[in-house]
Order: sequence, then C-alpha cells, then structure tokens
Amino acid sequence: MKCFAKRNNLRHGRHTELKNMQKGYPPDKRGHVNSACQRMKNRLVLIFRSTGEDHICALNEDEAIAQGLELCNKYRSGVGLPPLNRFFEEARGPAQRQPPDGRRESDKESRSREYYERMKKWMDDEDLS
Repeated sequence: MKCFAKRNNLRHGRHTELKNMQKGYPPDKRGHVNSACQRMKNRLVLIFRSTGEDHICALNEDEAIAQGLELCNKYRSGVGLPPLNRFFEEARGPAQRQPPDGRRESDKESRSREYYERMKKWMDDEDLS
C-alpha cells in the first residue's frame, strides 16, 4: 500500500509530528501523551527525527498490531465503546463479515457472498438442497 513504508526494517504507517499526538485528547490528559508514546517506542510505534522535529507512526507488524489492539480495546471497554477489529474499525454486523484470511472484503466479494447466501436460503426454502 502507498501509505506504508519501511524504516530500520520495520513496516509502519503514515507519520505525524509527535507534538500533534496530544491534540485529540482532553486538556487534562495532554501532559501524559508524550510520555505514553515514549513508553510504546519500538514496540507499538516508531519515533524518529524528520524535518527537524520528532515524528511518530504506528508499526505495521503483526505483534505490534495485536498489542495495540489489546490496549485500545481495554480502554474502549472501560469507557463503554465497542471493541475494534484487526483494522482498528468498530465491529461490523453479520452481513459485513471479514473474510477468513483477515483481508478486507472487496465490493465484488461482498456481492458474491450475499448472492450465495440468498441462493442457499432460496434452495433451503424450496427444499432443493
């Protein structure tokens, strides 16, 4: 994908300046963001110098994704939010399941699966199976 790159043999996503990380948090929590990012350094995130500023990006390694997802879902359950899936999206309904190999389902695959499910239901209803 275009938005992923490698640095020090670690695959990672897009990056932003480290000072931007605290902008999405309430004012009373902003002082903890930089220290939390430093604790996650080289495990879940990559911090590096670019254009004279410290930049941060998420690692795109299976172990980092699993650990980051566990951390996110602990927080989300504590504040009453639904858990996230492997793509850091909220869980989808049964009609929008993920394929078994963990890829995102394309529109064509989704239509094919829905058609197959409708045909299977029709065959069951007509006792043709």
